[in-house]
Amino acid sequence: MLTHLLVLLDTAAPSFCYYPSGRGPGQTMSPAVLATAVAFARRRSLALVLLYGETPLPAACRDIIAAAGPAAIVPAALAGRHPDAVPVLVAGQDDPGAIPGVRPQLIVRLPRERLADLAAVVGVALERTTRLNLYPLDIDRYTDGDLALYRRQLGLVAGLLAARYRQGALTELSILSDRLLLSRMNNCDAGTVHLTVAPDGRLHLCPGFLHAGAVGSLTGGIAVANARLLALENAPVCARCDAWHCKRCIYLNRKTTLEWNTPSRQQCLLAHHERETTRLLRQRLADLPAFARQAPIPALDYLDPFSQISDGGLGHE
Repeated sequence: MLTHLLVLLDTAAPSFCYYPSGRGPGQTMSPAVLATAVAFARRRSLALVLLYGETPLPAACRDIIAAAGPAAIVPAALAGRHPDAVPVLVAGQDDPGAIPGVRPQLIVRLPRERLADLAAVVGVALERTTRLNLYPLDIDRYTDGDLALYRRQLGLVAGLLAARYRQGALTELSILSDRLLLSRMNNCDAGTVHLTVAPDGRLHLCPGFLHAGAVGSLTGGIAVANARLLALENAPVCARCDAWHCKRCIYLNRKTTLEWNTPSRQQCLLAHHERETTRLLRQRLADLPAFARQAPIPALDYLDPFSQISDGGLGHE
């Protein structure tokens, strides 16, 4: 069931997850299309999320936005002008310490070449937010050496979180703390929970599919081909997995396996390195009442859930 409409105000808006950001001068949304998008969302009771680029919008667009009062995701450079928005930062390009104030949420994208800086980046970013969404990039190019480095960096990050939790800080980090709080899959769900409207009024599964064909338009309705393939129950690997925090990114699925519902090996391995680090973090903090009340995370005898399909199940030790 659709609940959100992402409004791509500028095709050069920064990516907020795994797909690449638009480059060069972008196409910005006109006031007429924006007004149509707002009306479209209201008719269907969809929450609006605006995706800003750095190009200034027409005054008429700003008036529509002020009246609608939607949530927004902005480039780091615009964080000061949008105090209620969620800033997107790229490790190595943007300084989390430069974000003014403490935000309810921050998004940090971590390029593969900055992998060794993961713990350092997280340490600075956590001082500027109570909720950090972190996205490792280029994971389709991760080698076994990269995966080992990621696991080591996760251990360092777990130490940072443990220290904060023992000090009573209510800090969330998507790649670790989410698995502590969930009891079922909580994926991206592009195409099933949210769609994206581009500046031309056409609808897409997510901004990552902007140049891969539309699934409808604001005026012509929605028509997602093979929509069943986007559903969790039709994803043979994911449906039986308990890495509930994994985004199960259909953009990465399509890019790496040419299937909507089959993740790449790297996507699964990263999610299970995160799951195992979370399991150990929970054990480490079991003496704290908040963690003692949480059900233990079962240990697994595998890292890649695909390896269990041929055995007829995803079993725990």
